[in-house]
Amino acid sequence: MRRLPRLRHTRWLTRPGFRRWVGMGVILLVCAASIAWRTGNLGAFSLSNDEGAYLMWAWLVHSGYALYSQTASVSAPAFIVFLDWAFSLAGVSLTTGRALVLGFTGATLVTLAWLAGRLQANLTPPGESGLSFVAGLAAVVAFSLAPTAFSLSRMAMGELPAVTLASLSLALALAHAGTPRAEGQPGRRLAGVWLALSGMAFSLSLLVKALNPLVVLPVGAALASRHIGHKGAGRSIAIALGAWVLAALVPLGACLLAYDPAALVDQAVAFRLELRQVFPWQVSQNLVWLRYFVEQQWGGVALGLAGLVLLSIPAAGQPGTAGRRGHVLAIVCLWLVGAAVTVLTHSPLFPHHTVILLPPLAVLAGLAVGETGLALRERRWARSGIGLLAGLAFVLGAPAALRADQEVLAASFGRENDAIEFLQKVTWPGDYVVSDNLLLAFMAGRQTPPALGDVAQVAINSGRQTSQHLIAVSESYPVEAVADWALRLPYLAGYMDWVRQNYLVRRVWDDHHIIYFGRKVAEDAVPNAHRVPFQDGVVLAGFDASWPGTRPASGGLLVTLFWSAWQPPGRDYTVFVHLYDAAGQLAASHDGPPLFGYWPTSQWRGSEIVPDRHAIQLPQGLAPGPYRLVVGLYDPASGRRLPVLDRAGTPAGDEVELEQISYQAVN
Repeated sequence: MRRLPRLRHTRWLTRPGFRRWVGMGVILLVCAASIAWRTGNLGAFSLSNDEGAYLMWAWLVHSGYALYSQTASVSAPAFIVFLDWAFSLAGVSLTTGRALVLGFTGATLVTLAWLAGRLQANLTPPGESGLSFVAGLAAVVAFSLAPTAFSLSRMAMGELPAVTLASLSLALALAHAGTPRAEGQPGRRLAGVWLALSGMAFSLSLLVKALNPLVVLPVGAALASRHIGHKGAGRSIAIALGAWVLAALVPLGACLLAYDPAALVDQAVAFRLELRQVFPWQVSQNLVWLRYFVEQQWGGVALGLAGLVLLSIPAAGQPGTAGRRGHVLAIVCLWLVGAAVTVLTHSPLFPHHTVILLPPLAVLAGLAVGETGLALRERRWARSGIGLLAGLAFVLGAPAALRADQEVLAASFGRENDAIEFLQKVTWPGDYVVSDNLLLAFMAGRQTPPALGDVAQVAINSGRQTSQHLIAVSESYPVEAVADWALRLPYLAGYMDWVRQNYLVRRVWDDHHIIYFGRKVAEDAVPNAHRVPFQDGVVLAGFDASWPGTRPASGGLLVTLFWSAWQPPGRDYTVFVHLYDAAGQLAASHDGPPLFGYWPTSQWRGSEIVPDRHAIQLPQGLAPGPYRLVVGLYDPASGRRLPVLDRAGTPAGDEVELEQISYQAVN
């Protein structure tokens, strides 16, 4: 039998460098797949008011309003700035905001893979480098499947970006610790770079959301580890920590220069301190949310805790790793304990805050897999059994986690989608909307008044959001609609009384989901006032017309007619608004019942001004020149126009010319 020729030049397949690149490639592919999995249904509504608040504040900043001094925001500035930059690159949209968070999610996965791999390398004898990539890959999978991480990775909120930057700060501190100390050694000069970047990443994490300040504990341990055991260790550690603190102060100083310091401190800092008084610490409630966290991703928690157990058990047969094992154990314990203490002492605590527990648990899960693989190779069955049982728990918990994640992807909100379309119908671009769910207004393409702030329950309970403030804001801005949508506005009874008195119409989905619109107008505030009577008691009290270019993204001729009735009309009439060219030809028009059919003429009451809005879409290529704007009413059943009356009460035509204009095309 003829022997096959021997393959040559294949040693590179077994070289450490090649295996390293293959391992990195596999991890990056898994990270990319995890991000791609999350991209479905990115434009779906969510019930989180926090997401809407972040997006609305960023949109207002993007529109030119200065954060804190011209807007009311109780959030730290960094994530709002990131959103503003994303809006500049990809446009103002929900998808843009969520895509930004997906980018942070990818950075989190890569950072956790590096952390798990780096720590595993300290636990592994020479020649076992493949386990580092296995540990990194396991950390990526553990974080990717966790329902808490999955839901937050698809929401434009600051929690996950803050976790990303906190994890990155620790990774950079470990990179600093791993640089050589001796003069002339390769990479030594990078030690200061990693140190400074670690401090700035930590500071930025707090400026996104002050969610995990105790990450300084493992960061400090990592920085100190570079100098422990060397001459003058105490002095070197103090210098390193001092330099790290100075680097951390740079982003904080930049914020104080960029924003009004008094407004920044009052809104983003003092407000948080006030919450401590309003929401006293309740460890029992925090334990409930912690239990909920464990129940959601119990398999990943079991694998992470197994990693902690395996690190705590001395590893026989691994000479020279005892000191490094203690170092790794100290770092991950400080990380996990710091996150747990923050969760248990946070007030008020909400479920999404518990995401800070996931990075240390994911890294521990990776270490559990790496340690189990090493124990199997060395045939240490008792040690490997712990990891195998935890791995089985992770596998058993994975289907439930996957179902929870798929439910997030498949979520649909028919009522909310209907409300968004309704807001787009009854308001115009440039109108302001007040809502206790800011995402509803954002997705409808309508801004809230810059001074509104957040209508969150914590803001109401703390006294930061009051009926008096909301009334003042609504009277100062053209608030054309109020959406009572998230069970928060009813706590401001005074404001809701004002709303019911000042808006003609309410669209009701149920007792807890109502949109008010058709803002009442005082008779002396009617623009272009000239009372033109029609038959059947109808009176045209005035009008307002906004031409293309005078309102943001108007796309047409926007006309508001102001009607009244000296007696209730006997029929429900339809309004027509026509635009005629110089030759008398109809160039554009809009017909529709008053207030989009929600306030028919038969319901009009005496002395009440009815603001009736019509958007006329101008045809492409409309020729520049003079045009006449004409309005009137007709009976939709017969098509008969309602006659206009002269001063003597005699019919004198069936339409009213509002004004003549000279139209110039807007580029």
